Amino acid sequence: MNYKIILTSLLILNLTHLPATANCSPGNPRSTDYIRRQPPQRCEGIKEELLSGNSLTLISIVTRNIASYGKTLTLQVPQIRDGKNPQVIVQSFGDNYRYQLDDLLLSNNNSRFRFSWNTYVLTQAKIPANSLRASASYLLGSQKVYVPVILGQTSGKYEFTFYSESRVNFTSFKILSPNQKPIYTAPKLNPKNGEIIFTWDGRNAPAGRYQVHYVAFIEQSNQPSERLERRIDFEHNPNWLK
Repeated sequence: MNYKIILTSLLILNLTHLPATANCSPGNPRSTDYIRRQPPQRCEGIKEELLSGNSLTLISIVTRNIASYGKTLTLQVPQIRDGKNPQVIVQSFGDNYRYQLDDLLLSNNNSRFRFSWNTYVLTQAKIPANSLRASASYLLGSQKVYVPVILGQTSGKYEFTFYSESRVNFTSFKILSPNQKPIYTAPKLNPKNGEIIFTWDGRNAPAGRYQVHYVAFIEQSNQPSERLERRIDFEHNPNWLK
């Protein structure tokens, strides 16, 4: 038996299963660098990079109301049936950098997960409170389902935020009810790059699994625009907006 081959295979298997935050190492807690911090356990800090490539990314489904930073900030993530721990990330995009918080050690509070963290990095890096974006998702079998993140307090509406370095033209943005009927159609927005935000007041919509359905065109240099049509599943409960 060739033990070298076995050991090499085990090493490759372990490396392929390392978490995405494996490059998050401990460092100077007084810096604003993206490092592993505790307590509570998390990866947090400034990364001198933006989302790259000619792509359109959903970066946030959130309801938030943060007047100003206190010593700590709290986020809540609703639990859904059959959902294990959600994947949560908080971000803020600046000029050639982004703030990122992930790999959180969430506490389970019956119907919601909670996480509170010190605002030292946010205040030292002068991250505006209204620039924070967050997303949370569960993997239910092969299906990815988003839930809104409650940052601070609810605002009574959801914000769906997309990000692209390229110029994007959304020609359609609709929210579909659980029976696939359109219940909200967003007004047309001018083409732009960076963040594109859609808002929806779902306080009068019953609880259930909804979908975002959009059609967008990404402008490309010396090429025709790329057409994207996507459906995004998300869970909604009007109680999360109260």
